[in-house]
Formats: sequence, structure tokens, C-alpha cells
Amino acid sequence: MIRDIYNIYLPPLPVQQEIVRILDSFTELTAELTAELTARRKQYEHYRDELLTFGDDIVWTQLKNIATFKNGKGHERKIVEDGQFIVVNSRFISSDGVVKKYSEIQIVPLVKNDILMVMSDLPNGKALAKCFVVDADNTYTLNQRICALHVKDTVQVNTSFLYYFLNRNKQLLKHDNGVDQTNLKKDDILEILVPVLPLSQQMSIVSILDSFYALCTNLTSGLPAEIAARQKQYEYYRDKLLTFKEKME
Repeated sequence: MIRDIYNIYLPPLPVQQEIVRILDSFTELTAELTAELTARRKQYEHYRDELLTFGDDIVWTQLKNIATFKNGKGHERKIVEDGQFIVVNSRFISSDGVVKKYSEIQIVPLVKNDILMVMSDLPNGKALAKCFVVDADNTYTLNQRICALHVKDTVQVNTSFLYYFLNRNKQLLKHDNGVDQTNLKKDDILEILVPVLPLSQQMSIVSILDSFYALCTNLTSGLPAEIAARQKQYEYYRDKLLTFKEKME
């Protein structure tokens, strides 16, 4: 049996120690940023819960009074490698739009500011009632077990506020018994209670939550972008520092 033989170059010990020191500094910085991101996410969740918790003095209305409902349809046979439309399924929403499938056919058209919600998930899953806001017309198509909600009167209801309120709403999560797969029904969603607030108050809440959300999730700015940049920097210097020229005889 022939085995490959690899030569490993060992630089002088002081050089090894300096390489370790440099790479450790990058690793420590990434760890600090990751810890900061975890803290900011907890802070975001705290403020979200505080800002979206209301007392008995608030007037409430059912969701069906302020939004329309549309159900998705199966796209399994319409999936293609690089289609024109993004198929919105539970994986797309649960990954915040990172994991995508495509279709050439827009079976269920969506328009900008539609709020999309996952209606089905495994017991204790993290996708149930998770929401996504459509950011452009003629870009997405709605898969089965996902619903689309559209605000009837944007003068009265801010779409972003409704998104924050509906996203993983406890009134919907209570249907998860922790044993069976949860399948939300149309009435389960449309009959939940939504607070009736002045538009100015809704927009103030949105402004605060938008700032925290961007800091915690934005891949082009904020902490996730900083962590990704530092990781690339670490990999660059690691490859440079651990690549040695072969000594000529």
C-alpha cells in the first residue's frame, strides 16, 4: 500500500509563537463581536416584548378587520435552477431570505408590503408564525402552507408595525402543543387580536425596532457584517502566515 508523504515545515519557535499571537488576536476579536451580537439580540427581544405589550386600556380589533388573507399553492413541480420568481416557503422565511428556490411561473403573485407568514411547522419549531415582508412587486410567488396578509388601510395601520406584532405572535404559538405538527388555520390567524394605536405611535415603535433589528441581522452593516469581515480577515492572514516557500537546496 502506497501512502502519500507530506513534509511539514516548522519555522523557528519564536516565529511560531508570533504567528499564534497574531491569529489568536483575530479569534478573540471575532469571539468578542459574537458575544456582543448575542447581547444585542437579547436586548432587541427585550425591547420588542416591552414595546409590543399593551395594557387593558388599549382598544383591540381582530386581524380580519385590518388585513386581507391569501393562501399559497404548491410549487414542487415548478421549481427550476434559476427562475424569475423566488418561491416563498418556510425555509425561505425561517432563514430570513437566505435559502432560496426559484420558479418560472408566478402561481400566487405577491405585491410589495405583503406580510407572509409560516402556517405549518414541527413541534416546538422556530418557523411557526414567522413573518417576512415583501420588498418588491413581481419578485416572489407564494408556496403552500404560507399565507399573505395585506393591510387594508395604510393610513390607519403601518405595515411594519403589523409585521413586528405578528411575527412569532404568542396568540399563534399557543397552537403548538409540543407533540404534533402545528397547522394554523385561516381563522386562527384572522381572529387574533391586534392593538388599535395612533399611526404616530406605531411608527415610533417601528423606528426603535428597526434600529435594533438592523444591528442584529443586516449582512451589509451592523454586527453580522463586522463578524463576517473579521472572519475573512482571519482566513486571509492565516493562509498568508501558514504558507511557506520551499527552501531551495
